[in-house]
Amino acid sequence: MTCDVLVIGNGLLALVATMAAHGRLVPGREIRHVVRRGRSISTVVLDRGEIGARFFVDTSASLSLAGPQTFESVAGREYIDTIAVAEGPNGRYALPYRAALATGIDNALVIPSSLPSALAIAAAHAIGTAAALLARTGQPADQLDSATLRERLRAAGARL
Repeated sequence: MTCDVLVIGNGLLALVATMAAHGRLVPGREIRHVVRRGRSISTVVLDRGEIGARFFVDTSASLSLAGPQTFESVAGREYIDTIAVAEGPNGRYALPYRAALATGIDNALVIPSSLPSALAIAAAHAIGTAAALLARTGQPADQLDSATLRERLRAAGARL
């Protein structure tokens, strides 16, 4: 079986990313092996078969695609490639697109761990939207124009 976007993870972030990407969801605990071809993931092997996809989103670092993705969000800091924002007790938090790139993998994005809850949900929406764009165009993740992504997010009602 194949699909355009495969979201891997559990919980609310996985659901939000799956809906934004119009993709398929697979709980991370069901994955037994990841098949890579060069700088891309081609297939994930499950207990009962395998699923291929054009693009992958890891919402819980269950695959350890590129090691743990951590990003320290700092209130009041803005980025030129901001794709998600949220208000917190100490001010506004932002997530740059580059924080979602999976090092060494062209067809995957990762939701960084340890984000404030509201920022994590906004990030799941933005990263799911980015995955859908990338699956459609076939571009490597690091070549997506963040301005195009921000336009799509604003059109969908996101506040940036």
